[in-house]
Amino acid sequence: MQEVIFVKKPAALQDNLAAAFEPATICSFDYEAIQAPTKALIHQAARFLYIKHGRGTIEIGGVEYAIVPNTLVAITPWKISEITAVQESLQLMRIVYDYQYINSVLKGVPGSEEDSSELLRFLSMEPVVYLDSVQTAYVDSIAEHLKIELGVESTRISPPPDRPLAQLYVTNKIIELMIMYRRYVMAVRGEKDYEKDIAAENSILSYLYAHSAERLTLSSVAGAFFISESTLSKRIADTTGTTFSKLLASIRIEKTSDYLIYTDLTLDAIAMLTGFVDASHLSKHFVGQVGVTPIKYRKIYGKTKTKFNRTNKNIAFQITNYIYKNYTMEKLTASQVASQFGVSVAEMNRLMLYHSDMNFETLLNFVRINRACELLASTEYYVIDVAFEVGYNNIKTFNTNFMKFKGMTPTEFRSRITLQKADGSETDRNKR
Repeated sequence: MQEVIFVKKPAALQDNLAAAFEPATICSFDYEAIQAPTKALIHQAARFLYIKHGRGTIEIGGVEYAIVPNTLVAITPWKISEITAVQESLQLMRIVYDYQYINSVLKGVPGSEEDSSELLRFLSMEPVVYLDSVQTAYVDSIAEHLKIELGVESTRISPPPDRPLAQLYVTNKIIELMIMYRRYVMAVRGEKDYEKDIAAENSILSYLYAHSAERLTLSSVAGAFFISESTLSKRIADTTGTTFSKLLASIRIEKTSDYLIYTDLTLDAIAMLTGFVDASHLSKHFVGQVGVTPIKYRKIYGKTKTKFNRTNKNIAFQITNYIYKNYTMEKLTASQVASQFGVSVAEMNRLMLYHSDMNFETLLNFVRINRACELLASTEYYVIDVAFEVGYNNIKTFNTNFMKFKGMTPTEFRSRITLQKADGSETDRNKR
């Protein structure tokens, strides 16, 4: 999940449709001309901007990049972009696609799960590539095929022709563009430099996992990697979307759940092995994250085998679908949903993390906060009413989660955001 940063002027929140008139479409193609600097946009739908002509600058996630002819820009969901300067009129192609759908397709390729996850994260980390003549010709070809298959979104008045295997064809073109994008950036930056950055982040996570039984602190881990505490916090946040303390607690709870299932160790012994102060400290964190006590968890799931195989991926998508349909329920809990789908909480979270990069709690709060953003931008509801509307039973929890995902309070968000729909129209409650 990308953090929404503070911007100098109001940012427009775009809706999450790939096409304005077809909610179920996975991709759309359109042309756009930009003559002057734009307002900041928060993109819910992922997109490629292929700038064929013009010069200027674009700011993405707080970093400014030059725009020259044949610049290809990758924008992942919830990134903020802003055209900050236009020296020559920008002529571009806009390819908007369903990020979650492409994510599920990539992770369904046998033997390529890790590469697929890395490809999506790469697009977020490296948002701009400048194409040479050979690369330009290749991307031109992909864009032309998508245009023929999809039509031009802003000019058509009916759905594109129902061609055989159209969805598979478009999906393959989007994935092809993603792969070539990564290769083009690597040709400039160098694979070794990028792998070194990834290795550093992975080594931090591996260190936390291997040493979680110790009395780790932000300071001690930062010292082990010869970096500052703020740098360590940022790396963890960028990599996992959470804080040092919450990540460490999650690792410890994950290990605890395995000890509870597969061993007869006492809670005090497990606490010592996993890094908690004592059984009471372990129980407090376990209940807060899992929703039941360790003793009850062991009674329910002890001596059972928690397996993962590819046939279980449907469960992950069914649970994800269930969350999206029922997120307004105040008492929607991990244990309740896991029980409904016939899996343990630990197994459910493993499946969800594998297929959507979020566990139950993270996805539930992600869905609720995104819906809250839409309500804050498009209605006159009081903040507390928005909180209740999306499923929170108290304003404190709502504010805490909103700050976690958006980096600002709901009130600050409302004062800075307008809602821009896929057809280009805007809803700005501040102008009413």
